[in-house]
Amino acid sequence: MKLKRIVHDKRPSISSSAVGPSSTGRQGLDHKKSVTFDDGIKPGVETAASSAAAVAATNIMSSFKIRNETDTDQVSLFKPETLTTQELEERIRQLKDPNEPPVEFRIHNNLTVISKIVDNFDCYLNRNGGHCWIFSTRGLCTVAQDELIFIFDENIHNANDVISDLLIHIHQIYIDATKGSFVRHLGLSLSSNSTTFLGSSTANGFLYISDPTSLYNLFPEAPYIFGILIHRLELPTAQCFPMRLLLRLSYEYQSYPWPLFSIINRDSMFSDTQHTIMSLLCDFRAFTYVLPTIRGLTISIGIQGSVSIRIPRNRHDDMLKSLEQSSPHALSFGIMNVNRQMHSKHLVTIQNSTDQQYETRICSSLDSNNEQIMIGGNFLVVNASLRSRDSPSSSPLDTQNSGSFSLHNNLNAKVNAIEDGIMLQIDGDALKVLKQCLKERKDYAILAKARSIGVEEQKDSTNEIVIKKSSSEQLVEFLWVDDDNDINRGVRSPIDYFPMDGIRNSRIHYAGQRSSLFRLRWTDLFFIQCHLNNNESFDPTRLADSLAKAFTQALTPFIDMLVEAKYRKLGLRVTIDRENASYLAGSNGEQLSAFFLSQLDDHMIPIVMKASDNVSRTAPSLVLELIFYLLD
Repeated sequence: MKLKRIVHDKRPSISSSAVGPSSTGRQGLDHKKSVTFDDGIKPGVETAASSAAAVAATNIMSSFKIRNETDTDQVSLFKPETLTTQELEERIRQLKDPNEPPVEFRIHNNLTVISKIVDNFDCYLNRNGGHCWIFSTRGLCTVAQDELIFIFDENIHNANDVISDLLIHIHQIYIDATKGSFVRHLGLSLSSNSTTFLGSSTANGFLYISDPTSLYNLFPEAPYIFGILIHRLELPTAQCFPMRLLLRLSYEYQSYPWPLFSIINRDSMFSDTQHTIMSLLCDFRAFTYVLPTIRGLTISIGIQGSVSIRIPRNRHDDMLKSLEQSSPHALSFGIMNVNRQMHSKHLVTIQNSTDQQYETRICSSLDSNNEQIMIGGNFLVVNASLRSRDSPSSSPLDTQNSGSFSLHNNLNAKVNAIEDGIMLQIDGDALKVLKQCLKERKDYAILAKARSIGVEEQKDSTNEIVIKKSSSEQLVEFLWVDDDNDINRGVRSPIDYFPMDGIRNSRIHYAGQRSSLFRLRWTDLFFIQCHLNNNESFDPTRLADSLAKAFTQALTPFIDMLVEAKYRKLGLRVTIDRENASYLAGSNGEQLSAFFLSQLDDHMIPIVMKASDNVSRTAPSLVLELIFYLLD
């Protein structure tokens, strides 16, 4: 294809030629103006806490946030079919028959659910002779919602209720997404039925977990999340500290770090919240406050009992928020994920059925490496319960002297495992020093007497793994580590399948422009390369807004041709540079045809050239990618 090229005096040339993202596209995300990424980071702001709930650029124009009532009107008419006994038996036969294709449940034109009962998906159910009943959505991505996967035990007595209730539940999630309300990692979606859900009086909704390492041919294109069914009695724990519930289920079903399946009529893992330390850290009744969690945070326990808290540098805002919410005499925060490369074992807490007390256990991976010396913890509580005259030895780490630090002789700090976390007891002065170090993003270390740390495992009288108690002097350290970039794993560009792993993005709630039959909807904005100087007046989110409008205006008259070409997911990648500006549009791993590119040229070239003129000559290239979906 011969590409158009326009040259102006001393202006950069621009063409629709391919300019693939370089390796530097994964870097340079420290500073962007007026944007909050989908993982909650507000880049370029070091002192103010950012809102993790913001999922789009703050100044994306309101015209892209207008709700289109036709979406809701269309899906509100959906009512799942009720199958007769004979029809249900035939449907179950199709679901089980490996020679039959997956069964498709159609909610509406833009949302379907694929289902199949399989015996070759690697999970606890199949390993114990059972089968997995998988439900996988197709189409939630068109409303900026991650696709959903639900996996159940096949031994379900009321399959009609399961199918009907689940489809209605998915339909409601779609409607909520059109209104700007989404479910994400560690989020909840609760049943609106107060009596039964999925044919069970104890099921209450789903807790969602992101696990892009789990792959199967029935799963949708990334990003997707798994829905784990929760018991009604588990709702307070799921809302206040969901990682505790997930790890408890992991221990129950030998599925480290969490089970991806649900058993509908199982017993509750936790029956009350009165006997746990979490009752002091969370409001289990009104949910006015919960335990702060920090994405990418890890809490590690060494084989000898040392404790290491690693905090990603790009989560400084989250740490500031935890400090602001803490009391003068305490500090607490928890994890949001399990680092499987670092921890093949993890602390978990179970509730004793006799006296309802919470006890500490260890869950581990089936292929756990015995040489791996770190055990994961779920949360940390720092309590200033010691008197000042018993002040422990503590000091910020001297990062300019190989991480060494000085210690005094008066050693009275205490550290021990409590339930599925760690408690550190120090005095008020030491807590002030610790908080100041965390606020200034400095490393900190303290020596403490270790008690009941998980240094070894032993069996109790019931042959369960428990913690072997020990008492020794151990180091507790708070370390600021490299940025957490564990985002968008498995996501690929529709233009050339370029991997988006580690690249930040914003979700866009956008109704889109309409033709008589179809819509073109903008759902995602990826910042492949975006590292502007502090004095730059250029705003990439306003540029993205203009690009999205131009893209939809150019292609809307030809939507029927896009449908015929099977272009359902489209990408627009733009490079802004004073010397070499370009754009690229594609779908299904290839560029759009010459006809569509020629239609785009008249709309895209003026915008890209003007944007290139507005950046300084010393500014690095800006590379953005916008994702669009073509809807019925």
